[in-house]
Amino acid sequence: MKSLPTKKEWQSLRVALARWYQTAKRDLPWRRTTDPYAITVSELMLQQTQVVTVIPYYERWLKSFPTWQALARAEESAVIKAWEGLGYYRRARNLQALAQAVTAVGGSMPRDREKLRELPGIGPYTAAAVGSIAFGLPLAVLDGNVMRVLTRLLALPDDISKPQTRTKLQVLADEFLDHADPSTHNQAVMELGATVCLPHKPMCLICPLKTGCQGKDRAEEFPVKTRVETVKRVETVAILMRGKRFYCEQVPAGKPWHGLWRFPDFDPARMEKSKVLTRIKYGITKYSVTMEAVMAQWKPRTCQTGTYFTLTEIEALAFAAPHRKLAKTLSY
Repeated sequence: MKSLPTKKEWQSLRVALARWYQTAKRDLPWRRTTDPYAITVSELMLQQTQVVTVIPYYERWLKSFPTWQALARAEESAVIKAWEGLGYYRRARNLQALAQAVTAVGGSMPRDREKLRELPGIGPYTAAAVGSIAFGLPLAVLDGNVMRVLTRLLALPDDISKPQTRTKLQVLADEFLDHADPSTHNQAVMELGATVCLPHKPMCLICPLKTGCQGKDRAEEFPVKTRVETVKRVETVAILMRGKRFYCEQVPAGKPWHGLWRFPDFDPARMEKSKVLTRIKYGITKYSVTMEAVMAQWKPRTCQTGTYFTLTEIEALAFAAPHRKLAKTLSY
């Protein structure tokens, strides 16, 4: 990093960014509303998930749960089913807990950063996003897109996986923020990172900030981040049938995918396998998993704790994504 922009240079960058955003922004459904509930739904869905994936979920969600009150009184199983496929299911539970908290105080979110942070499921990013977009509060967001834009703009060599770097970037995001229109500014920075300042092959030639960008000639060097090694893992699940029904288990609390349904792990102490049906690959956190599905049967006098379902009934359950993919390969 050569030097920080002066106040005049920050302002020039803000103006260039805002002008670009007015003509280049995508027409997204959550940009057509000022409803804090709808904006909050979109922000939680967009965490760790691409826009193209979120759009149909967002639209279906608002039809099923159009208000804080509707979400607050919904059955958790219906909420998890509506979220199925988006992953990171804690977001869905956090959203319902938030709806219950907001409903309990009259159905309106507070228009204050500290009070927003006191609500369940609201962290620093969500408080800044909802606060600025829904209420116009002067709060700068800091997500992956914003960090990428700022580290390239300032050629910042600090490792963004370290807490002190994120603290520094939050200060820089606050410096960059347009206090006169924080909603437009925050959305513009995130839009720039999502559509122009891409992780790979960034389109620097059309970037509205290129004249002030210190890292434009080596953009892919930024952001600097310690890579986490992928760990390969193999797991075996059992397909157990009774007539035209398949044995499934609901994941208990404290386990990954808790509350969702899945096929059971193959347990050689309780089961015997006959053949391999298919192999499905998926990723979860740092793991690259190969899931092997085997046709199996119970050993005599084995205790069973799950339930048998038809394929039609399985379709109606909230199923863990890799197991949903497996279910689609099955037939009677």
